[in-house]
Amino acid sequence: MQKIVELSKVNLNASRDEVVQHLLKENKPVLIFSPVNINIWAVYERSTYKNRNGPYLTREDSMYRKVARNKLKRSESFSVASLVPKAEYLRLGSDDLTMLIKNGIVNLKFITEFYLYTENFELELMSGEKYIEIHEVPINAKELGINWQSDFHDYNYNIKFSFTRKSFKFLSNTHFIVNELEDLPTKIDSVYVFERDILSFVHQDVERKIDTPDIPETSPYYVKDFLRNQSDLDQLSILGFRYYWGKTANPPKVKGLVELIINQLKYAPKKAEAAAFFLNPNPNGLCGKTKLIADGCQFSYLTYCLERFWHNQEKYNKNITAQIIKFLEGTEGEGFSSDNAKYAELILRPRKFPWGPKKRI
Repeated sequence: MQKIVELSKVNLNASRDEVVQHLLKENKPVLIFSPVNINIWAVYERSTYKNRNGPYLTREDSMYRKVARNKLKRSESFSVASLVPKAEYLRLGSDDLTMLIKNGIVNLKFITEFYLYTENFELELMSGEKYIEIHEVPINAKELGINWQSDFHDYNYNIKFSFTRKSFKFLSNTHFIVNELEDLPTKIDSVYVFERDILSFVHQDVERKIDTPDIPETSPYYVKDFLRNQSDLDQLSILGFRYYWGKTANPPKVKGLVELIINQLKYAPKKAEAAAFFLNPNPNGLCGKTKLIADGCQFSYLTYCLERFWHNQEKYNKNITAQIIKFLEGTEGEGFSSDNAKYAELILRPRKFPWGPKKRI
C-alpha cells in the first residue's frame, strides 16, 4: 500500500509551495483528508441527450427528443444527487491547486475525484465516470422519485462531488441540493501527498528506511521492477538516492561515500571506489559515450547492462561477463576505465547463479 503523508509534517528541502507546484506540474495527487464534519454528495449534471439511433434521428425519435427536452425544462431546477457513503481522501483539482499555491488557502466548491479503501486496504481512485459506472442511477433514486427506466437513462451525466453540512443527510424531489451546498476551506498546511511522489524533496535521514519501490522512475538510481532483488544494484540504488537524489544539504564527498560503501556493503576498497564512481552525480573519470543511457550519473549503465546481458538468463555464462567488460571498457567500448568496467561487471552480476559466490576483490 502506498504511504500517504501530511506535507506539513515532512522535513522538506524546499517550500511547500514549490513541492505542490511540482506535483501540479507532474499531475500527481494532492489530497485532503475527508473532513468528519461534512457530507459528500455526488451531484449529477445532465450533459447530453442520448441519441439511441446514431447520428441520424428518425421522425419518431425527434419527437421523443422534443418531449424529453420539454420535460428537462420543467425539471432543470432540480439536480439529482446521491449521498456518498464513504471517502477517505479528496483529490484537489488543478484550478484549486493553482489558487492554493497563490494564496495558501482555497475554498473548495467541489472535487471530481476521491480515494477510498478497498477490501484489501488498498486505496482506489474514484472518479465521476467510475461512480456512474458503478451506480447507473443515483443510489437513492427510489427516494428521489426518479423513473430510472426512462427519464434518467435518456441523458448522459457528469458528476461533481460537492459538500453539505453533516446534519444534511436526506434529499427528496422537493429539495434543491444547490441551496444546501457549502464551500470547504482548505489550507496548504493541511494537504496530504503520496510519499513516493515527494521523495526528492525530503531531507533523507540515514536511519530512515528507503526501499527500491520508493525511488521514482525519474531518478537515475531507479531499478525496474523485474530487475530488483537480483544483484547489488538494489542496495547501491538506495545509497545513491539517499545521498544524492534526495538533495541532502551536505552530500558526502567521494572519499566519504567510499567509506560508507565499505562499511555498509562490506566492499573491498577498489570495488567501493568503482561503486562510488557509478553513484556520483558528477563523477571524476572516464564516463560512457552514450548519453541516452546515462548523462551525468553513470548508474544507469549498471541497470542497462543487467537488463541487456543477464535478464532471462537461467544459468551463469562466463561469456556474458566478458561481453559486459568489452561493452564498457576502453575506446572500443563505452569508454570506461579498466577498473571501473571490471568492478561494474562484478557489482551488477546476479546472485542467483549456482556458479558460486563472487570473489571479494
